[in-house]
Amino acid sequence: MRLGCHIQISGGLSKAVDRAVERGCETIQVFVSNPRGWKQSDILPGDIDAFREGCRSGGIEPVFVHTIYLINLAAPEGEVRDRSIASLVMNMEAAARLGSSAVVTHLGSHGGDGEEEGVRRVIQAVREALRRSPEGVPLLLETTAGSGNSVGHLFEQLGEIVRAFPDEERLGVCFDTCHVFAAGYEIRTRKGLEDTLRKLDEEVGLERLKLVHANDSRGDLGSRVDRHEHIGEGRLGMETFSILARHPVLRKLPWILETPEMTVEWDRENLRRLRQAAGRGAR
Repeated sequence: MRLGCHIQISGGLSKAVDRAVERGCETIQVFVSNPRGWKQSDILPGDIDAFREGCRSGGIEPVFVHTIYLINLAAPEGEVRDRSIASLVMNMEAAARLGSSAVVTHLGSHGGDGEEEGVRRVIQAVREALRRSPEGVPLLLETTAGSGNSVGHLFEQLGEIVRAFPDEERLGVCFDTCHVFAAGYEIRTRKGLEDTLRKLDEEVGLERLKLVHANDSRGDLGSRVDRHEHIGEGRLGMETFSILARHPVLRKLPWILETPEMTVEWDRENLRRLRQAAGRGAR
């Protein structure tokens, strides 16, 4: 179980490594471009070399790339869909250059056209993106909270998408603790977690589970409210994270924090709380 944070890249990718080391990260997640804009990444070769060397010397691995917030793989044909696929391909190309272990993406919204249509569009978009992307870079579909018309909050939806690619080893899932809980899956008890993971296994397959996004939740069970909270300070609480962090399936995976106020102090504290929940000493 390797623990880390989503780290800002302002000032360059090498600065992100410095920030990760300062926080005591063992793994890292980054954006490779402005997450709120469509502008393509312009990572320079020097930045790539410095980033990769910094991760090696800092003992930081695996490395994950997260796509921008604007991506909507469930959009109908048109500019947004085309831009979304192009942005996803760009992220996978950048991940290959950075030596990243995987790209994590949200699926987007069906815009009122229905979940079935949204899932169909996601399948088509993922197929196109994988066709145009470098081989060897996995794509992880992130579980969502289910707010609005989003796709991906139900394991059945993720299962339908994954089953459309039976021989595609690059396709996996990222388990976001806040999102799964807000979507209506009980994870606060051992039995609840076992039932949730059993359902995920039935629909998707636990072998597809590659990453945990560790976030407490401001919203309650089934609220579909996508509001992250610091570890132990939301509706999940520290006991839940002890259950999660000691589960034999989840404890084998890398964990990335996406908690609010990504300051050095808060990131260190949230990492300390996760290590405590996992029964590990301070780093």
